[in-house]
Amino acid sequence: MPRIPGAGIGVVTATRDVLRRGIRAASVTASNVLSSTLPTANVESPSPSFADLIDPAMVVRDGDLARIARAMGCAVEDLIAYPNLHDPSEVSMPYITAKSLTIPAYRRTPFMDWRVKMPPATLKSRKSKLAYRHPIGLDQAFKEALGVLEADRQQKYDNVLKMHDRIDAILQHFNVSAIDDIPDHKSRGDAYLASVEIEKGRINAEINNPEIIHQFNSGNFDMKFPVYRFLARQKWEKNDRLLLMDRLESMKVIPDTLPTFYPRVDLKIRFPGTMAHWIDPGRIMSTGVTAQAPEFSIQIFEDKAKLYTIVIVDPDTPDLENDSYKTTLHYILADVKISGNEPLVDKSMARELVPYLPPHPEKNSGFHRYAVWVFEQPGGERLAVQQRQGKGPIDVDRLLERDRFDIRLFRSAHGLRAVGAHFWRNGYDSKTEGVREKFGLGPGNVYTHKRFQHYQDYRG
Repeated sequence: MPRIPGAGIGVVTATRDVLRRGIRAASVTASNVLSSTLPTANVESPSPSFADLIDPAMVVRDGDLARIARAMGCAVEDLIAYPNLHDPSEVSMPYITAKSLTIPAYRRTPFMDWRVKMPPATLKSRKSKLAYRHPIGLDQAFKEALGVLEADRQQKYDNVLKMHDRIDAILQHFNVSAIDDIPDHKSRGDAYLASVEIEKGRINAEINNPEIIHQFNSGNFDMKFPVYRFLARQKWEKNDRLLLMDRLESMKVIPDTLPTFYPRVDLKIRFPGTMAHWIDPGRIMSTGVTAQAPEFSIQIFEDKAKLYTIVIVDPDTPDLENDSYKTTLHYILADVKISGNEPLVDKSMARELVPYLPPHPEKNSGFHRYAVWVFEQPGGERLAVQQRQGKGPIDVDRLLERDRFDIRLFRSAHGLRAVGAHFWRNGYDSKTEGVREKFGLGPGNVYTHKRFQHYQDYRG
């Protein structure tokens, strides 16, 4: 992370914050500096190599680059060196990070020297900007804050390396290469807990890094690093997940389709053409827009890629025989492979079990809820064609019938776990008859209110 000279208001209190409140205060202070100096559009500069700055034999702590890369979870080739944060003249102890973890935004230029004289972006009026003067000692306070953060970062990465050494000792003792292959139950549990501590340690080592916070807020980050996955999940849980659960419960998608669940992935949908942006849960759509199958984005917050199944159902189809409602199946897409850096669903690489049926509500049947459910496939394996439940086999053809589809039976039969959900609404509109004609769905019914006998008798 390059040193940002001089920067913005609030940094003058960094030394006092370091002494009184410790690491977190230093992070907030340094983050305010970056927020007031770095623009949202990130300008990438050429990455200096070790040879450009220092002798590789003099690099951080024992010169063991492999161990540094292992602690950060990247390759040695991805490491990059910058001058020491709190003392740029000290080249024997550089700042080591990964290229894709923190990308330098600026090099020191005459333009930058002019820019640090500008007032912070929080001042709006021209009068207040002209009257603003940078506090004395701004540069020194900023360097002190960064120095405390760097010392804390190195200590936490040292703990990560200790956890790696513990796992290596257990694997070497049992002469195996993977944690799952350890025969002893207790030792396998210890190795698993150590791997969890490694993940937490990598997050804690970078969570207070002001440039990490800036890169995340500007949207320029790599989800392969635990700290970015943690920040993304934290942001989703505080905003979009709360909205999703509120809409699912208030509009009775839960429990009309499935019982309540705990969302683990961020599912987004959009329709190609005129509605090419992600829609909010429960939005009322035109049947002309929803005639084409939606596009999906499934953002997971884990390191490993997994397989998922997407199911779309309509629980509001009128059931005239029982004077109630039934569920209609509209779409099943199985074996969808998703990773943290590739959330968009590639339908060409998945398996379409049931083609997409465009929504076509009948007249006067009200608004229909089209629920989109994402299921995690067990063991990362392809969805089996046949499954057994209880004593006898399940009729697979019956499971995939559109009419009176039982989504709960489908889930239990294949051992699926619901991890994400979304929905939109359609009603009868001016485009519905055109959709029916285009896709050969035939004419629909027109529902009217039924007069009760006592009312007819009263009217004579």
